Amino acid sequence: MSNVLSIAAVTAVLKVLLENGLVSDPIAASVGDVIVTALPPDRISVEADERAQINLFLYQVTQNRNVDWVSQEFRSRHSRINGNSRSATPPLALDLHYLLTAYGAKDFQAELLLGYAMHLLHKTPAITSDIIENTLINASTTNTSSAFSQAVASVSVSDLAEQIGQIKLTPEFFNMEETSKLWSALQTHYRPSATYLASMVLIESSNDKSENFYIMPLSQPNIEQVIAPTKTEQMIVAGTTLVIRGKRLRGDITRVRFGNTETLLVPQEVKETQVSLLVPPDLYASVQGVQVVHLTIGNAGQTNHLVESNVAAFVLHPTITAFVTQVENSGDNLRTAEITVKFQPKVGKTQRVVLLLNEVSGDNPVAYSFLAAPPTQDTDAITIPVKNVKPGTYIVRVRVDGAESPLQKNQLGEYDSPQVTIL
Repeated sequence: MSNVLSIAAVTAVLKVLLENGLVSDPIAASVGDVIVTALPPDRISVEADERAQINLFLYQVTQNRNVDWVSQEFRSRHSRINGNSRSATPPLALDLHYLLTAYGAKDFQAELLLGYAMHLLHKTPAITSDIIENTLINASTTNTSSAFSQAVASVSVSDLAEQIGQIKLTPEFFNMEETSKLWSALQTHYRPSATYLASMVLIESSNDKSENFYIMPLSQPNIEQVIAPTKTEQMIVAGTTLVIRGKRLRGDITRVRFGNTETLLVPQEVKETQVSLLVPPDLYASVQGVQVVHLTIGNAGQTNHLVESNVAAFVLHPTITAFVTQVENSGDNLRTAEITVKFQPKVGKTQRVVLLLNEVSGDNPVAYSFLAAPPTQDTDAITIPVKNVKPGTYIVRVRVDGAESPLQKNQLGEYDSPQVTIL
């Protein structure tokens, strides 16, 4: 049982480490009441209900490839603790990736808390088994009603700490694009954050058949790229095929998840390095997250989750058609009108829509942008008033939550549609 607690134990130790540091640090007095949590960021109250808070979220688990040179002494000790002298498979070596986020409703609270947390973790580059054991004992006795405390109560804390061994903690510095993709996939409000790698956690297989587990080594799928099916189609739009490229994408049962839903979709084609499927019609145009999920059939005949890939982000662009009505003269050779835009997929009632007009020709071509009124419900058509527009022919684009509609080219390679004429 201690094997399956290893991941939760490392998270619990890091959480308690941050909590204990706050007790003696003067930062607590300057910021006020601060809580430390280990929740998904989308479950944390922000804006009006936001409070001073440090959150540690395990956003990804990857395989550590260095397991082959783990010392024989450590393997022997690890096997002795598990009562498994000769394991049929090598230990499963994992790297845990954490997102450390600071929250605060007042000026500088988030910055102060993030600086405190990063300083504390910098002072603790390695967590020894002694620290793990003491922390787990305190955590399991402080809050006996928590699910983690109840799970730890059923095992030997000293054996669990010895099994985990020493954990090395190092920062992972992301660039702005990587940070943007991560927070877009989380689909919540961005807050100051840092990412950390905890390495490595060993989990050894058991030869005890009575446990009735379906045991197989982890081979985590990894998404490297999400693209349109051909080079000529640069943008991913509704109704087209989405191509996911990476490593180890084929599993016993391969499924695909979009966003943070539990719905798993069946792909059209599955290869070791590529998975293809149609873009679901119910996705909104915006930045979307996608995962490859491997399932397996257990001994009881039930389908169980085995492992999930990293979350990869892509932009789903809307496709549109547009026409003009209600054109009127507004003086100074300018016009007011209404432009009705039809969308695929539908626009959600919380999405932001901006209409963009670019004059096709003229000595001094002009450009306009108009913010559409928020729709009251999901819709596939929005009528947008435009004012004080110069008469002419315009290329039409829209941005839905930042995802821009594609343009079409003529035989000369010039963008020519969709377009409207305002006379």
